[in-house]
Amino acid sequence: METVDKLEKLNLIQNYEPLPSTYDELVDENGVVREKYNFLLKSFQELGQDELKQRNRDSERILQENGVTYNIYSDDAKQERAWALDLFPVLIESEEWRKVERGLDQRGELFDCIVRDLYGPRRIIKEKRIPSELIWACPGFLRACDGMFAKTKLNFFASDLVRNKSGDFLILNDRIQAPSGSGYSLENRIVLSRIFPSIYRDSQVHRIASYFRILRKNLQNVSGIEGRDPVIALLTPGPGNETYFEHAYLASYLGYTLVQGEDLTVRSNIVYMKTVEGLQRVDVILKRVDDVFMDSLELKGDSLLGVPGLLEAVRGGSVRVANSIGSSILENRALFAYMNELCRYYLGEELILPTVTTRWLGKPEDLSFVMREPEEYIYKPVFPTIGEHSYLPRYLTEEENSVLFKRIQAQPEKWIAQEIVDASTIPVYTDNGLVPGKAIYRTFITASDSGYHTMAGGLVRVTTDLEEVFITNQRGAFSKDLWILATESQKEESIVIPSKEKISVSRAAMGVPSRVADNLYWFARYAERSENTARLIREAIKSVLEFNENSEESSQETSLKLLSFTTYSYPGFLGDDSGDLFTNPYPEIYKLLYDVKLPGSMNSNLQSLSVSAKNVRDRLSDDTRRIIKSLENMKNVGGKNYDLMLDDIFQVIILLTSLTGLSFENLSREAGWYFLEMGRRIERAYQIIRLIQGIIQMGDYERRKTLNSLLNVSDIRITYRRRYRYKMDIETVLDILLFDETNPRSLGYQLTQLYENIKFLPGKSTDKNYPEDRIALDLYTNYKLKDIGLLMNEGSLNEELISGWLNLLLERIKNLSDSITKRYFNYAENQTSLGG
Repeated sequence: METVDKLEKLNLIQNYEPLPSTYDELVDENGVVREKYNFLLKSFQELGQDELKQRNRDSERILQENGVTYNIYSDDAKQERAWALDLFPVLIESEEWRKVERGLDQRGELFDCIVRDLYGPRRIIKEKRIPSELIWACPGFLRACDGMFAKTKLNFFASDLVRNKSGDFLILNDRIQAPSGSGYSLENRIVLSRIFPSIYRDSQVHRIASYFRILRKNLQNVSGIEGRDPVIALLTPGPGNETYFEHAYLASYLGYTLVQGEDLTVRSNIVYMKTVEGLQRVDVILKRVDDVFMDSLELKGDSLLGVPGLLEAVRGGSVRVANSIGSSILENRALFAYMNELCRYYLGEELILPTVTTRWLGKPEDLSFVMREPEEYIYKPVFPTIGEHSYLPRYLTEEENSVLFKRIQAQPEKWIAQEIVDASTIPVYTDNGLVPGKAIYRTFITASDSGYHTMAGGLVRVTTDLEEVFITNQRGAFSKDLWILATESQKEESIVIPSKEKISVSRAAMGVPSRVADNLYWFARYAERSENTARLIREAIKSVLEFNENSEESSQETSLKLLSFTTYSYPGFLGDDSGDLFTNPYPEIYKLLYDVKLPGSMNSNLQSLSVSAKNVRDRLSDDTRRIIKSLENMKNVGGKNYDLMLDDIFQVIILLTSLTGLSFENLSREAGWYFLEMGRRIERAYQIIRLIQGIIQMGDYERRKTLNSLLNVSDIRITYRRRYRYKMDIETVLDILLFDETNPRSLGYQLTQLYENIKFLPGKSTDKNYPEDRIALDLYTNYKLKDIGLLMNEGSLNEELISGWLNLLLERIKNLSDSITKRYFNYAENQTSLGG
């Protein structure tokens, strides 16, 4: 074995100073490096510091490209935080891990017994194994769920572990109703195996894909469906939730449909997903919403996160929920004080993994005992609630401690006191080598055919603040991957089902929820709007630069006015007092480009694009998400001069063009694609009309520079020049912009595509005409009945005629958008009058 002294020569642990009287993962109490880390240390040393720094940058880039984030509720300035992963994994040998697995499997069986009993015969209360008020007063005990656990099993849970001074693992906390972290653990593993492929392979690390395969099989068994694949939906609170990334990530990885409460409805005690194709029955809901929010009819009345009537559907057996609603009672921390006794009562054996010593302060003798040395404990509410925290006296002022203990004395039954366990230290990689950090291990357990199965790995939360006790993501902790070392080489594993299981060929996709279709539609519209705004601003900047070089003043004014007109950023350059803006247009252009709070600005549109994308994250490809992430990063720039602005605009246009290309070339022509297509064509048609209305209103459409700007904004200048050489007039420019169907940016092309594709929108009967079909036909007919020659009058533009025609088309386009919205996005519920 190698000692600290020897490894200091490698320059990797020269700054590593473990805390005294604390278990350290890397070195033992004598300063000797634990044998399991020798290979990893040697491998890191062989790479060298420069290479390690590069791979650290690579990991940050991959996480950023994959959009891995964690939302911080208390951080108003920046709610979304990038996920942080340390390069140096934590290693645990198989023999040691087996005891942890046995303890966690036992804990799963115990939890299952407790929750079945509490919502069934309640023997532990009748036999006074625990105080009855511990259950009756707990918000996690949902009386509406009584009797609902007779035929169900606790599907999964997560437990937080710490090591004590002796290196033994203790249970610190459990997450039952909506446990998070497994998706982040999977992402961490993917990133490390990608940047350290040889090290990962040669370390003989247990694979974690088997956990997700067993989880998926468990949920399939829960459904009770035979003869077909069950429809499983992952219910998320939405993009504002702290772990929304994980919800979307797991839905995509497991092959489930990501839904929010508004996507589901209960009809005749059956849960349906509201899709653009119609109602689709749901068999299993994998929930990431806390129990109390799941049914506003029987639980929290003002909840918008769940599904009204869901509990009655569960009682009727038409749908299963995992974990079952009501399992939140197991997050009652006061149960920790009774776990040893409960394990002996239900399972007839001792706890394999003990819980950190916990005292329920509703017990007078425990309250008296704790108050003798109150500073030696952490105080936690019995049931975790939003806004209520854990408290450590050493972190509080004298006044804050006084307030805390008055609250505890007033209602002791609402509090527990846990002994302070100094978490073990683990090695953390920095540019200056390894340093110790304090860690908590989150483990993941799922039900299996033979009991419970623990993931051979997990998520480690760590902080380099060695005085910190609360190691949470909300408080800035970062993550590490947990590697369980195998005694032999591991085979590659995948979540893909074994080949022996027959898969029926199908070309039909799962239904598209109305909310998803809505977001896809506006995703496309904001992409088009952002690109059009970027092109308009670029043209305006060019006109300013040309004017500064003694070009025509009227050309600059037209471009700037057109910018305010098309973006609706009034008054802007159209205001009565806009003279100063024409003299110095930079501030207004800057706002139109970068001010995310200004409606109509490029960054405002990009932000709306980003919001729509987040709502459909599980349906976007990796390449698409990377482009969107790059666009989000563009919101953080701000050109200090026109040249830098032009560079930013170019980058945005390239990214948006790539986005359009990906959606057109790579997406299957299913329902979702047609809503993207409708959004793109409607927005592009709308922008073309507004652009031409603007130049007509300003009366500057005969000027060559104005016509040239129109061609530039529409990206058709090169084609026009090939056709007409050096000649340019309003008739030929309007013809290529309005009527040339070979030009993919012309109005005619958009209206033709709308007319052709409207018939492919889902849920239509061949023997019925629909409002959106009639509007699209009317648009197409009005376009086809016109020709550029009909809009001219002896070589001059007939302003009255073309303005009336464009206004008519614009009204029809708005009507088409409204009709699509009404039919597909505003899913109407059948309302029943209460009380007759």
